[in-house]
Amino acid sequence: MPHTHVLEPQTAFARMAEVWERAAAYMDENGDGITAGKLNQLAAKTSQAELNIAFCGHFSAGKSTMINTLLGVQLLPSNPIPTSANVVKIRGGEKAARVYTKENGVVTFDPDTEMEKLKQFAVDGDTVEWVEVQYPGTFLDEYSSLLDTPGIDSTDAAHKIATESALHLADVVIYMMDYNHVQAEENFNFTKTLKDRGKPVYLVVNMIDKHIDFELDFDSYKESVEEAFATWNIHPDGIFYTSLAEPDHDENQYEAFSALLSQLIADREKLVADSVRSAAHHLVDEHVQVLKGRNEEARRKLEDKLDAIHLEGVDSRDTENVTAALRQAEAEEKTLASRTAEARKQMEKELGSLLDNARLTYYSTSEAAQSYLESRKPGFKTGFLFAGKKTEEERARREEALLADLREKVAGNLDFHFKELMAKLPQTYDMRDEAYHAAVHATQVELTGEFLASHIKNGAVSREYVMNYCNDLSNGIKLEYRRAGLALIEQVVKQLEQQVQVQSGEAQKRLSVLRELAEVHHELAKLASSEQAAKEQLQAILQEGA
Repeated sequence: MPHTHVLEPQTAFARMAEVWERAAAYMDENGDGITAGKLNQLAAKTSQAELNIAFCGHFSAGKSTMINTLLGVQLLPSNPIPTSANVVKIRGGEKAARVYTKENGVVTFDPDTEMEKLKQFAVDGDTVEWVEVQYPGTFLDEYSSLLDTPGIDSTDAAHKIATESALHLADVVIYMMDYNHVQAEENFNFTKTLKDRGKPVYLVVNMIDKHIDFELDFDSYKESVEEAFATWNIHPDGIFYTSLAEPDHDENQYEAFSALLSQLIADREKLVADSVRSAAHHLVDEHVQVLKGRNEEARRKLEDKLDAIHLEGVDSRDTENVTAALRQAEAEEKTLASRTAEARKQMEKELGSLLDNARLTYYSTSEAAQSYLESRKPGFKTGFLFAGKKTEEERARREEALLADLREKVAGNLDFHFKELMAKLPQTYDMRDEAYHAAVHATQVELTGEFLASHIKNGAVSREYVMNYCNDLSNGIKLEYRRAGLALIEQVVKQLEQQVQVQSGEAQKRLSVLRELAEVHHELAKLASSEQAAKEQLQAILQEGA
């Protein structure tokens, strides 16, 4: 494969790196050295257009063995334990091995003679932050690297942190799984996180030599793997099935996987360009989360203050609710004299809306109405013997069928909602009246045979006639509910009129509390605004590197 040279300093990569450094400096000025450090790492990688291919997955999935096989040299430990407590970076170039420690700086090794010593560092997550190995003669060049990350299923939290802390430097992720553990939940959770961050993700199902064909044919197994990830809405960029124990296995795609890595390296510049932009934006989001964490104590104190203030009808945590209540209280203070008129208008509007939207007649109603109307036409008769009695019984039956249908529709589509609306009206104006509440629930609109008969008009029982009759019944029922509702509204209005004289003082008290709440929300908004301003400032800086 031809050697890919680094871009000249004034290329797009160099400009992007300068932009990332300026954004990192801004983060550092904001006191966020950790995220700034990540962004400076990203800048260094960007300036070299360095491609990082990260190997993630179960510690038992054979990541280290796979990397050693791909490289053709045993650089990584491959014991069946969680080997790398930190990230090991391998790239091409002249032989060198470096361990970046937390307290003792950089320690160097000879990769030919001191690899066992290096391997001990590679598993010591307490003192080592990063291990880097350069080795010639592999498919990697000095601008292409493999990252071996700790097993994501390790019980050691430090392993997970180490893996996640390296993801901003990963341009492509190879996620390896043991054949027997593909559908473990952590696989789905972790790969979904990667895809949500915009990372190209390739899945490698390793150790397929464990497959027993007579239990399940391999094509069905592969289909089950793809379906499992699709169920989680995870769509990897490719899936490879490999066996290092049986290189001649019929389903082994090791060679195709190896070819993919070579192709990724050939496409280095495009992959890196897309990846570093995405990673920089993700680090901006991380920085905003740091700022939010820093503001957490101040935010908590303000929110505790909100929780300590109780005002009827107001959700103290809801900014819009508090603002609306404050505006309403200020408006009520100025227009208290017209409050009852406005209240009446509003309540009547809500009642009208409820009645207008209530549907009372359906197909079953039309059928029952048609049957009922036919029984009321002159000359209607049923039976031969005792025809008069049977006719009256049939008329009564059809009448009751229509009444039953209407009562059912009214109960479910109108009466319940009517009483719910009427019952809450006093609460809207901070009133409690048990007698009124009882009157609401005692409201009854009787549907009788006389009511049905009163809406019959002359004419043939056509479909149009039945439809008009049903509309008349619906309007008649709504008219009775409207009358009952207006009478209830009148009760509420009279109580409001009695309160107007004393509400001026109460409104002032309410206003005082609402203004206090509004001030707390203003302070919370200032915190959120500072976080948003930082995000926008950083996004503006990053835009210069687009």
